[in-house]
Amino acid sequence: MRSIIENRSVARAAGIIGVLVHLVGIFVYVVLPGLEVSYPTLFVFEAAWVIVLVLSIRWLRDHPWRSAIVPLLGMVLAGVARVLGEQYLGWRG
Repeated sequence: MRSIIENRSVARAAGIIGVLVHLVGIFVYVVLPGLEVSYPTLFVFEAAWVIVLVLSIRWLRDHPWRSAIVPLLGMVLAGVARVLGEQYLGWRG
């Protein structure tokens, strides 16, 4: 019996779901930081969103599990950056 990681159709479905989750993640990357950070910093969040989206789409064919995991890690890191920015850089909502 093949493991779930080796099953290409399950991996492909996970990758597609990861890309769709990333599209919903625009709230974490753009909307929420847009309420808290200054404009030059907001460009960094927007650039990070685009970079993770491009990586997810590019890896969808060859590495679908990366396409599923990278958006989740990116949203966690963007959330951590917002929290640290609020605490140490004075960003306020």
